[in-house]
Amino acid sequence: MFIKKTKNMKTINVTRLLVIALLIGFISTSSSYAASPAAISAKNIRQKFVQAVMTPEDQSTLPTTGEVEVLFMITDDGNVDIKKLKSTDEDAANYVKEKITSVPCKDFVHPYNQYYKIKFRFQQD
Repeated sequence: MFIKKTKNMKTINVTRLLVIALLIGFISTSSSYAASPAAISAKNIRQKFVQAVMTPEDQSTLPTTGEVEVLFMITDDGNVDIKKLKSTDEDAANYVKEKITSVPCKDFVHPYNQYYKIKFRFQQD
């Protein structure tokens, strides 16, 4: 009788350990995967804005000098809401503002209430 109890306790302990290990593995896998789509989306959104500002169709419109730092968010209806704009050159600031607000954002998959901060440097050789 004593031997049977010991075997049952070992089986129960092994089962508990297995269940705990599976739960920890499941929780860590699901939580780390959940963060990754937002990060990818933010990276893609940033690339779209950088591309729109730094590679215009008409290169002559690109500012010759200046540094612009812009903080913005994309609203639920797909508009760009500029929260902060710092610049060393007014023409560069106006150029960046115009280009950023003209990027179509309705099809972006983005996290809500996410702020994006991008710094642009213009320098002609």
